[in-house]
Amino acid sequence: MEQFLTDEALNAAGLAGVVLYLSSYALLQAGILHGSGYTYAILNLCAASLVLISLMAAFNLSSAIIQVSWIVISLMGIARLAWMNGRVRFSTEEQALLRQVFPDMPPSVARRFLNRGTWVNAEERAALTEEGTPVTNLYYLAEGQAQVTSGGQMIGEITSGLVGEMNVLSGAEASATVKIASPSRLFVISGDSLRRLTARDPDFRILLENGMSRETGRKLMRTNARLSAQAASQLP
Repeated sequence: MEQFLTDEALNAAGLAGVVLYLSSYALLQAGILHGSGYTYAILNLCAASLVLISLMAAFNLSSAIIQVSWIVISLMGIARLAWMNGRVRFSTEEQALLRQVFPDMPPSVARRFLNRGTWVNAEERAALTEEGTPVTNLYYLAEGQAQVTSGGQMIGEITSGLVGEMNVLSGAEASATVKIASPSRLFVISGDSLRRLTARDPDFRILLENGMSRETGRKLMRTNARLSAQAASQLP
């Protein structure tokens, strides 16, 4: 009876390992997990460990070698990530950008992204995008204020966040004009640089697009709230 329970526990461990293997790979392919992050490596480490434990019930040398190798590779990957991330440093304004827009971007990936751009001071009336003109840069407004106009009418203001995120990767035309309304501090990176980064690193593209999508969603929510408030103020 005791042997039966032991075998059942070992088989359960093996099945759990298989589930972790398949789940982590499915999440990776779905873009939920990223190969450059800790989570994927840790899940594979746990999966290989569980399958290795299950071999105590029916040992197989080939399978054991595969699982031990997978454990070693996963540990090497985790150590490499820890070493790379431990060397990365960010300035205060870089930390604010990442915290607001790209909170899930690994430090080493974020460092490559930030190194491709530059921080600039913008004076009043400087144009970031022009309605009907292709978007060539992605901006992050860290300090200051920008006004958004369409068809000559002001439709909103930006005090913090991304500008140009909806069209910068495609290079499509801007749907509105965005101009600096007061002396501002900006991070700017060209669309060409972003396209090169995304072509080399599919994980970075997912992280970038997720951050830009969240920022677009926040803008839509603010716009809807403003329009609702305006409509409410016009009621008798």
